[in-house]
Amino acid sequence: MFLRALFLLTIPLYTWGQGIQTRFEKDRDYTVYKTFSFGEGEIITPKDQRQIDDQLLHRWIRDAVAGELQQKGLQPADSLGDLVISYIVGSTTQRDFQNLGPLGIAPGNPSQTWSQDVRTGSLVIDLNDRNGFLIWRIDATMTLSAGAAVEKQIDQVVFQGYKKWPKPKKKKK
Repeated sequence: MFLRALFLLTIPLYTWGQGIQTRFEKDRDYTVYKTFSFGEGEIITPKDQRQIDDQLLHRWIRDAVAGELQQKGLQPADSLGDLVISYIVGSTTQRDFQNLGPLGIAPGNPSQTWSQDVRTGSLVIDLNDRNGFLIWRIDATMTLSAGAAVEKQIDQVVFQGYKKWPKPKKKKK
């Protein structure tokens, strides 16, 4: 399961821009799921390139997902829940090169360019049922901000990723 998600994670790391893709079965009855629990969470950024404490990053992701699912009516389970959440998160630095063009050329130097380092992150969150079948996936790629702004970006990804979660049906009186 993680190898499949890891493959999906490596592709967005090398694309520019931001995007959130949500994949789920539209015809599935999501009202049968009442509880959730966390499975594995993995950080794939090399240790020497990590800019945020591992425990803090895990907490931000878990808090965002748990908060959103609780707003959708699901409850955390002490043991195995109806849904098991796993995720992979990582980041990389990319260098963007651009030519200055004719107006930026200094006399005698026709090839002036500039470069900028951009930190790009990727987050894949899977919801599997107890049998291990994938029922919901959030796949996000974003340009990262520094410091605590990353927590807000994670919150936004999770909010957008579960936006289409079906609303619970109202009980008949």
